[in-house]
Amino acid sequence: MRVLAAVLPALALVAAMPARAADPEPGVDPLTWLQRAAAAARETTYAGTIVHMQGARTSTSRITHVNISGSEHERIESLDGPRREIVRRDDQLQCYFPDAKTVRYDRRVSGRFFPSLVAGPVDALPSSYRLSLGQVERMGGQECQWVLLEPKDALRYAQRLCAELGTGLLLRAQTLGAKGQVLEQYAFADLRVGRDVSRGEVKSTFVAQSKSWRRDVQAPPVPARPGSAGWTVGAPPPGFRLVGEMLRTLPHRPAPVTQFVLSDGIAAMSVFVEAATGPKRTAEAVNRDGALSVFVRPVGDHVVTVLGEVPPAAAQQAGRSVAKSAEAAR
Repeated sequence: MRVLAAVLPALALVAAMPARAADPEPGVDPLTWLQRAAAAARETTYAGTIVHMQGARTSTSRITHVNISGSEHERIESLDGPRREIVRRDDQLQCYFPDAKTVRYDRRVSGRFFPSLVAGPVDALPSSYRLSLGQVERMGGQECQWVLLEPKDALRYAQRLCAELGTGLLLRAQTLGAKGQVLEQYAFADLRVGRDVSRGEVKSTFVAQSKSWRRDVQAPPVPARPGSAGWTVGAPPPGFRLVGEMLRTLPHRPAPVTQFVLSDGIAAMSVFVEAATGPKRTAEAVNRDGALSVFVRPVGDHVVTVLGEVPPAAAQQAGRSVAKSAEAAR
């Protein structure tokens, strides 16, 4: 709470600051800014405190990201609630839980974490969003360019992304509801870039004391060719494409779980298919918490769960289109 007391007034001050009209360089359009933001999240060395607001909830974390000869090294530390730390090298994760004295080894499936919000090529985004440039605004002593993404349908949320002029790194990101209300927001409360960040800052603070902790090694996701896992997402929402299909071994699951990852370049959702356990579910269920939607649907002796920062209608469309693949149906 002391951290929040310190950073929230600063964010309020930033929000109240007047903005000036954008004056981008000739030829710089929204797609170029989005490409810069995607590259900056991977290639820039930076460290800062991130404030995440969703509904009435606020949380803070500290992120340090270093690019060493093209390899990403990152440490994310939770500053609220139970202590947690994630150390990443490219897609390899070490997750430290000091309260439980456990280290979990895993592989990253999705790279979507602020400021890495733009996923994959951006060329297809204009088919799903109307893109435009907003104003240039001063934030935390740095100027950033607002990029506005207005959805062309009701199957995704509007997005407002503010990219720092020099590096292209996102300083703030907002997800907006149908009435323009902010459903979710990420922002840097403080930020250091480049030589101000040392390589040593990405090392875990728990390395020494964790030597006696329990090791929890998760079986890595196994990539699957389309349909080979026995299921398909036959009709994802327009603009969403399949970017990953895999079999995963998850805690407390008696059998591997099939996971599909869908993305339109900004919004993403995961579709899980697993064997049903416990009391038999007979009806669909859908819930929304801020920008996050969860849709659950029984399919015979299996359960389909869709999880993503999309409107409920998009999660329902993806979940209802899950069916046995042609291979499995034979």
